[in-house]
Order: sequence, then structure tokens, then C-alpha cells
Amino acid sequence: MIHILVLSIGKQPDGPIQTIRGVRPDRVVFICSQESQDLIRSIQARVPVPDFDADRDVMVLQHRRPGSSPEASNELDRLDSVYVQASALLERLGQEHPGCRLTVDYTGGTKSMGAGLAMAAIDDPVANLQLTTLEQRVPGSTVITGHSFPVPVPTEAIHAHRLLSLELPTLLQRFDYAAAEGAIGRVRRGLQPESEAFRTLTRLETLMVALDAWDRFDHRTAVQLLNGRGREPAILALLLPLKRVVSSRKLVDARARGEDWPSMPGHGLELAEDLLRNAERRAAQHRYDDAVGRLYRAVELTAQLLLRTGVAGYVGEEGIDTSDVATERLPEILQPTYRSLHERKGVDQPLKLGLVESYELLAALLHPVGLRWKQRDENLRRALKLRNASQFAHGFEAIG
Repeated sequence: MIHILVLSIGKQPDGPIQTIRGVRPDRVVFICSQESQDLIRSIQARVPVPDFDADRDVMVLQHRRPGSSPEASNELDRLDSVYVQASALLERLGQEHPGCRLTVDYTGGTKSMGAGLAMAAIDDPVANLQLTTLEQRVPGSTVITGHSFPVPVPTEAIHAHRLLSLELPTLLQRFDYAAAEGAIGRVRRGLQPESEAFRTLTRLETLMVALDAWDRFDHRTAVQLLNGRGREPAILALLLPLKRVVSSRKLVDARARGEDWPSMPGHGLELAEDLLRNAERRAAQHRYDDAVGRLYRAVELTAQLLLRTGVAGYVGEEGIDTSDVATERLPEILQPTYRSLHERKGVDQPLKLGLVESYELLAALLHPVGLRWKQRDENLRRALKLRNASQFAHGFEAIG
């Protein structure tokens, strides 16, 4: 693995020489001004600079001088320009040498040169930042003298702060839990496992995995992940509602009922509420087609759940399963109607009710939601017809 050293140089050779001796790179790339460019030959005379190519390995930042052309810019004092050029250099080196070890030393040069190079190194996914320190300086001077040596510059706290204060809030604001998980993992992998920041980000990463699973309706994974950390107040605030969603899901999902998913009984409609919240998140992401699909399923689930929990006085405690209607449990006055419907659909198959049929049964059982549906039947059927004729469902008609 090739080891490349990128360093900024100023007016004295001692610092860069000590840096090269301490790092012992396979290649050195200098960032300098026109005035300090000649210093490179002095450095080469005192320390080996392997595989050096002046055209390739020197980046000169133009410095405006009296009488120079108007195009010349004072890039030595322009932090943004130094940062952009240094970033491009580090990116190019990484592309030319995949898997290389890239060390950046920002000790020498102007303040803007050092700051811009350091910022570029912090933002680069490969570069390791270091600073050449010294035992003593000439009084009143910044020039390195005496023995000096390069030392690593920790950047973990910077990355963690950027993540927590800038990147993560933006991702969470748009409910992009998968991207948040990736961003946290990227920063966490650069931390020391024994550090408190590492432990904090590990907990956050697990939370993002759980939220992403919940957002994809993988309630089993989400509840199991959160259940393992249920004593934390912030986790409990998520876990308890999720357990009620799972309990609601068990009313209409045979697989969930057959497995030991942690759950907690609620009012029974939590699964439909969960879909509505999911639709809100998709709309916030401008994914309106996904939002409409979830709204449709929420309307359908509402009827299914109410037939399970809201009509016990008419059909018994088990309610009605719309995927396999037991006609004998319906009131006698309704049984002929639904036996006839079963015959039309085919008696060799379970009697299944669609969205409209489910609300019609709720109305027949005098449930308030079914009666409300019946009052708005015409408008709701028109909306469903529009949806079903569009590419959201079975057709190709435009909506709008």
C-alpha cells in the first residue's frame, strides 16, 4: 500500500524536513506559494523525497505581486480557494491510488493555506491529518527550530459534531432513516471502540435501524430492536406505541398472531393510524404516489379492524375476518345476502370482502363508521373509481 504525504510549506525547510523524516512516505506532494517553491530543492538536498516529479507533485497557489497580471489572484489568503484546490488534489490522489494511505500535514505556509488544507483533509474520507510539533520556537517567531516531529491530529470529535448538529437533523427532518443509519455508521467506524462517542453512535445507529424497519412495516425487527433497550425513556416513548401497533396488526395478520412478537393491547386501530403517519412521511418527502397508496390501505384496514373489534355485540368476540367471512356468525337477517355473495364469488374459496364491501357490512351491522360511509357513499365511490382507473391501481388515466 503506497503512503502519500501531502504537506504545505512556508519559508523555512526545517519543518518539512522533519515531517518527511518522521513519516517516511513513498511519495510527497507539496502545496506552496511561488515564493516558497524554490524551497523544495533545499528540502530535497537534505532528505530523500521518493518518486518526486516536480510537474506532478507541486501545487503552487498563485500570489498577487505588484505589477502582475489582473488575472493573478491572491489565493494564499483565500481560504475557500485553498480548500477547493486541496480537496480536488486529495480526491485525485485517492482515485489514482485506490486503498492508499494518505497523510496530510498542514503545519507550514500561510494561515489560510494551513486552514484550507486541514479542512480538506477532514472532509476527505481517506486522509489522516497530522501536525508537526516542536520543542521550541525562536522568541516572537512562528518558525520551527530545533527538534520537531509529526503527531496525529484527532478529528473524531469534529466528525461526530458535524454529524449530530448538521447532517443527522437534516436526514431525520425528511425521515430518511436508512441514510441516517449510513451516516452514523460512517462516522462511528472512525472512532475508538472504547470512547463514549463510539457507544453513543452505536446506540443511535441501532435506533435508526429500528426506525427504518418500522418505516418499511417490518414491525417484528423494529419491536425486537427497541425491546432490547426498553428501559431508556426515549426508547420507551417509541416502544410502547409500536407494541400497540403490533397488537393491532395481530388482529388481521395470521403470521403476526402465530409468532411471539412483543405487543401491548390498545384500542385496536393503531395499525391504521400507523399507516396514516407513514403516509404523512411519504408526503413530506414529496412521494405522493406512495402516500396515496398508504392512505388507501389505511382506509381498507380501518374497516377490517373495526369488523374485528367493533361489532362483537352482533357477531361475537372474534369479530369478522374479511379474508374469510364466517357467514353463520352474521345476524340471521344478513346471512342470506352474504351466502348469495359467496355463491357468486365461488363457494370453493373463502368469502373475501373488498374495501367497499367491508364498509357496507359495517353499515349493515349499524356501526357508526359504516353508517357514515353510507352517507358519503357516492363521493367515496367516485374517488375510488378515479384511483382504480389510474396508474396507482389498474389503469392508465391521469389524475387531476
